[in-house]
Amino acid sequence: MIMGKILVVDDDSVIRNVLKKVLESEKLEVDVAEGGSKALEFIKNTEYDVILLDIIMEDLDGIEVLRKAKKISPLTIVIMMTAYSSPDYVLHALTLGATDFVEKPFEPENIIKLVKENVERVKRWKKTLGLL
Repeated sequence: MIMGKILVVDDDSVIRNVLKKVLESEKLEVDVAEGGSKALEFIKNTEYDVILLDIIMEDLDGIEVLRKAKKISPLTIVIMMTAYSSPDYVLHALTLGATDFVEKPFEPENIIKLVKENVERVKRWKKTLGLL
C-alpha cells in the first residue's frame, strides 16, 4: 500500500534519482521535476502530501515555487533543500509556508524519517478536516 505522494524538485539529476529510489523503497509514490516550471505543472494536476524543493534552480527559484505551490495546495507540506542556507532565506521561506529545511549534503535516512513524519501529519490534518 502506498503511504503517501511525494514530489522531489531539484535541478540535480543525482539528487532527484537518489531521493526517488530511497523514498520508493519506503512505499512512497514519488514524482520528480527538474525545475520549478515542471514542478508547478505537477502540483496543478496532482495532490501531494510532501514536496522536497530545492531553493536554487535555473528556471524558477524555490521561493517562487513555494509561494505558488502553497496557493495551489495549502495542505501540502513543503520541505526546502539547499546547500546555501542563509538566515534571511530560511526566514523568508518559513513565512511563505515552508515546514522545514534540509541542508545538502544529507543522509537519505534523515530524509526518509522527515518525509514519513510529514506524510502522517498531512493525513492527520486531512482526517481532522474530513478530507479523508
